[in-house]
Amino acid sequence: MSLVQFLAENRPELIKRTRARIAAHSSPRPSEAEMEHGAPFFLSELLSQLATALRDEEVRDPAQKRAPTLRSEANIARSGALHGQNLGKFGFSIEQVVRDYGDVCQAVTELADDEGATVTAAEFHTLNRCLDSAIAGAVTSWSQEREKSLVKGEGRRDRRLLTLVDAAAVSLGAIRAGRVGSGSETAAGVEKCLVEMRSVLADPERPND
Repeated sequence: MSLVQFLAENRPELIKRTRARIAAHSSPRPSEAEMEHGAPFFLSELLSQLATALRDEEVRDPAQKRAPTLRSEANIARSGALHGQNLGKFGFSIEQVVRDYGDVCQAVTELADDEGATVTAAEFHTLNRCLDSAIAGAVTSWSQEREKSLVKGEGRRDRRLLTLVDAAAVSLGAIRAGRVGSGSETAAGVEKCLVEMRSVLADPERPND
């Protein structure tokens, strides 16, 4: 059974397991809003997008395997950005946003193991690459949403720096946990956060924007 078939046939169970993983988090405890607007809220669409990306990868010319990401992956990145933006409006932390994608990945891999489903190295690589695109998009949009909420005046620069630190730290955590690689879009996001932090700190003329 291909991973595409596995995702299609086990969608209800994957949603159930993802909800269970969210509920099991002990720190911080998931709120009612997170249970409704977190992973289960976007999981159905994400599973469909992952299946599309996997099918696209299967039929792609081997000579193009190192080409830029597929259009279907770009759709996943846009959905991730929307997800991060929406959760930012609900007041979720960046840790909670990224954790959603870790829960999805764990639910897929654990159920595949329980069912004895074989996931090829190529399929797993595509899955991780898609989740990386989603995480990078979510982190960027969450940070942008958080910056929009900052009121001009005293302390704004410090709060902006804290937003960048949070985004960089949780992205680095995803790398250390093995969810994404050091050459991933998420890793590039860490570098971008560091560059922006340096820019803010190096501008003494705008202490509070």
